[in-house]
Amino acid sequence: MRLAGGAALGIALMTLAACQPAPQQAIIMDWAAQESGVTSSLRGLTVVDAETAWIGAPDGIVLRTIDGGANWTQSRIEAAAGLDLRSAHGFDADHALFFTAGSPARLFETRDGGASFTLLYEDPSEAAFFDGLAFWDDQHGIAFSDPVAGVFHILLTGDGGQSWTKTTGLPEPLDGEAGFAASDTSLALGEDGRVWIGTGGGARARILLSMDYGASWRVVNTPLASGQSGAGIFSIAASGNTLVAAGGDYTRPDETVGVAAYSLDGGHVWFEPETPPSGYRSAVAAIPGLSGHFLAVGPNGADLSRDGGRSWSPISQTGYNAVSFAPGSPFGWAVGAEGKIARLRVSLDPQ
Repeated sequence: MRLAGGAALGIALMTLAACQPAPQQAIIMDWAAQESGVTSSLRGLTVVDAETAWIGAPDGIVLRTIDGGANWTQSRIEAAAGLDLRSAHGFDADHALFFTAGSPARLFETRDGGASFTLLYEDPSEAAFFDGLAFWDDQHGIAFSDPVAGVFHILLTGDGGQSWTKTTGLPEPLDGEAGFAASDTSLALGEDGRVWIGTGGGARARILLSMDYGASWRVVNTPLASGQSGAGIFSIAASGNTLVAAGGDYTRPDETVGVAAYSLDGGHVWFEPETPPSGYRSAVAAIPGLSGHFLAVGPNGADLSRDGGRSWSPISQTGYNAVSFAPGSPFGWAVGAEGKIARLRVSLDPQ
């Protein structure tokens, strides 16, 4: 769905493992501002490891770091000039994929660190608008677009993105229902082929759920904001069977009703939080190594949950569009408007 458009900040004394009977332990979350070299709004973030990340930006620009963000290099996909690269997946420091948001819907690949790009896929439909791209492993991946001709548009690959097939047997979309390309996190993947895709714009904010690599699908309702074109699920994060969905209505960034939900059974049943985040949230991420800890970001700040999404506490008033952590690592990045980038580091308080 088309979406309208520092220094270290230490946040200490946050309880660890609130969702289980364990001694409370404080953590420290540092946000270190970095220089992106661009002034556009950044959304297409993909983190490979603690040192390596890629960002797809407007006008076909691609940013990459291989040294933890000390330096960000810039390249450009000339065939994507004028288009925003809101969906991205990095395999390693040299290999990454980028999907354009809007028409023409094209997927580009680099295998040389952004020195050159190859067109892998162009959607034959003029109506496709891709909202998210993710991979279970180096070969098996999924891409999600707004509905085309009244049908959800989901692609699958089994060869690392070299070829794609259209998924069939999907639930029927509601009137106005689509996805959001606000942070490349409107879909989340789990073990054994599980995938969850969040929607909005319709009468209900829903989850499309598959347990078998997209071979079959069902749909689940959630309590997030709905009934408006700018309302719904903007992001999903999974940690085992615990899932958190974040969103709301981006035209009402300070509204706290309907901005988050959580599930404890793999996404089949969803609950409203006891204490919600502080407004609309465009992205949510599970913090690796800290059970039940989720970080959500949006234009008016960031919130932390220490209990699997049941309750949230504001931790920053600095706005970001997207956030992602390196797999199994306490390091990650957040990106936002006007080329904003911050590197995140989560650590245990030694005291």
